[in-house]
Amino acid sequence: MGIAQQTLDYQREKGENQKQIRKMVLESYHDITGGKGRENNEFFEELEARIENFKKEANQI
Repeated sequence: MGIAQQTLDYQREKGENQKQIRKMVLESYHDITGGKGRENNEFFEELEARIENFKKEANQI
């Protein structure tokens, strides 16, 4: 796989990760406003895991 393709794949994955993070934040916000409340630690642990995974994959390029 060429560097150009790796860059495109990286950008595509980055965009998808950003969409997922935004979705998670909005879901949690709606839960909080709806009185449901998601455990904050659970949310942020999941978010941090995604960010760390993304960083590890970015360093492989």
